[in-house]
Amino acid sequence: MIGSFYPKDGISLFGHHFHFFSIMDEEKLEKEPVSEAIVKINLDSLALVEKSKKDSLNLALESIKQQLLDSILASQKKIQYPNNDNSILYPFFKKLENAKTKKVRIMHYGDSQIEADRITSRLREKLQKTFGGSGAGAFSVVPATRKLAVKTEYSSNWERKTGFGSSLDTSIKHKNYGALFSFSKYFSDSTTNSGEITVFKPKNASKSAREFQQLNIYYTNIDSTLLKINMASSVYEQSLKISENIEKISLDFDHTPNKLTLEFIGSSSPLIYGLSTEGKKGVVVDNIPMRGASGTEFSKVNYVGINQMHQHLKPSLIILEFGGNTIPYMKSKERCERYGNWFKKQIQKLQKINPEALFIVIGPGDMSTKQKTDLITYPLLPDVRDALRNAAFETNSCFWDMYLNMGGENSIQEWANESPALAAKDYIHFTRLGARKIADMFINDLMNDYSKYKKAKSDE
Repeated sequence: MIGSFYPKDGISLFGHHFHFFSIMDEEKLEKEPVSEAIVKINLDSLALVEKSKKDSLNLALESIKQQLLDSILASQKKIQYPNNDNSILYPFFKKLENAKTKKVRIMHYGDSQIEADRITSRLREKLQKTFGGSGAGAFSVVPATRKLAVKTEYSSNWERKTGFGSSLDTSIKHKNYGALFSFSKYFSDSTTNSGEITVFKPKNASKSAREFQQLNIYYTNIDSTLLKINMASSVYEQSLKISENIEKISLDFDHTPNKLTLEFIGSSSPLIYGLSTEGKKGVVVDNIPMRGASGTEFSKVNYVGINQMHQHLKPSLIILEFGGNTIPYMKSKERCERYGNWFKKQIQKLQKINPEALFIVIGPGDMSTKQKTDLITYPLLPDVRDALRNAAFETNSCFWDMYLNMGGENSIQEWANESPALAAKDYIHFTRLGARKIADMFINDLMNDYSKYKKAKSDE
């Protein structure tokens, strides 16, 4: 009330000037009392603080969520283990450690994505360089496609019979196709009763694959057959054992021959289930492409035959790279699950044959189909991938996600549009450069896990 009795401009006392607000004259204060103005300012400030805190919290949560998603994605791009138990591959890694003195075999089965030694050749090159070993592994007399690590010539009277795909010969009742799912035989007639194959030292292969100290022949034979081996102007002869079981002949060399010719002589051709060039120790990697196959063929061939040949080969690791040929025909998630269950039985069959072998399943890469005028990833491709991963985990096997490593949905289009192209314009298959890139991704993950094994071993 004091302000009501003093001059509006204030007063001066003892050298000091005093000013008093006049409640009666200040319309502004009448309209908005000081206490209300202060409260309003405080409420507005609190609202701004609360909004800022909420925005910061949301940003922090989004950042944590993204980091978590990135972490999950990164882990899924690596080799995946059932129950996250990365010690599953330790027995295989231990064998790799000892490859300087012992043979370690890897069998790489797959569909047309690995034809012409694609992906496999890079794996072979890297592992042989790191752990030792030589040779191209197993191959057929009559190949499905050319392999860089193999150079052969064969007489025109050889033919190949396969146990998979559209070329399956239903007249072969015994269904014994061995580990390579094929055999070769020659025709005999009035002019010839023999078949020849010449194996050369391949010039275009990697340094380790060009060399070999052993050539193995896998066969069955029901009649008298003579094998002539012509090498460096010398001829050696050996009779094939008469047997309905798959037998093995090993030819050993001190040095890799530049050329050797095998001539099988007999009125009835033996069935040749494969040849292999390899070292006497170190890593051996077989490339076994099966065009049109879904990976469910292992239970469709003669069990005894595939078992006998696997006992000769003694694989330490089996890689199964399938799924692509089933994707265009998948119409429901239930069908994908049935495929996964059927694939699981294939792994179990191979595990029964090879109780000491370990398994890595590689899922399909991205594949595109036309939807009206647009290219899109096949809608059920991730479901096929998931079904294969479940099959792997349920058999205590490992899984590597090719689809995710390529970049996921519609990534095949990006690979095809790279310069130079990493995928073909069919938006399904890799080019050789693309195969090399995806192989390096897998190899890096495998070697990273090998390094973890080494560290775990040193920490014991």
